[in-house]
Amino acid sequence: MDLKTPISSLAGIGPSLSYKLSRLNLNTIGDLVYHFPFRYDDFSNSSLVKDAQVGQVVTLQGEIWSIKNIYTRFGKVLTQAIFNDGTAPISLTWFNQGWLTKQIQVGDKLQVSGKLTKYKSRLSIMVPQWEKIEDSFQSLHTGKLVAVYPETSGLTSKWIRTKIASILLQAVDQIPDPLPSSIRGNMMLLSEAIQKIHLPDTIVEMEKSRERLGFDELFFI
Repeated sequence: MDLKTPISSLAGIGPSLSYKLSRLNLNTIGDLVYHFPFRYDDFSNSSLVKDAQVGQVVTLQGEIWSIKNIYTRFGKVLTQAIFNDGTAPISLTWFNQGWLTKQIQVGDKLQVSGKLTKYKSRLSIMVPQWEKIEDSFQSLHTGKLVAVYPETSGLTSKWIRTKIASILLQAVDQIPDPLPSSIRGNMMLLSEAIQKIHLPDTIVEMEKSRERLGFDELFFI
């Protein structure tokens, strides 16, 4: 995979998305790989509803019992779902995402992450991150350290995260490490640092990747 290849060559990226990506100066595959997160959401605390505390950021696995859109008198749409992990039901609420009722159906198994709150005496998560639990499920948006990227209108971190994850392993193979081992020492290889800045398994990995990338920036200046 050539890093100089136009980003428009990737599947699912047409003129409209190409234009939105260009607003972030993302024009090639290399630009996308070097579009680093500016922060992370820590969704690594997996729990059961019965054990979770109000105010905690938690990750839950369960089933959708109901989902519907509610239209307000101000023209807004609330998408509300009842989610049950087998220990207690909670409500999930999204704002102005009415299309979710086409993506999430009653009976779907989901992993959701977000802050547990109480709304009208019911346990709730407002605007949770979510993924369907399907065969060979591997979390990308929930249940771990999740990268948050610089965004623009029409391009969310979830979309950017998905696209980067789909090309990352092939792309980093094309990135040589310019530092000899005598200078690099115990720091990560450049390819590993780029991979772990996007998809860290732990806070330590994220910090080590930042250390290596920050060193390169100063060294080449």
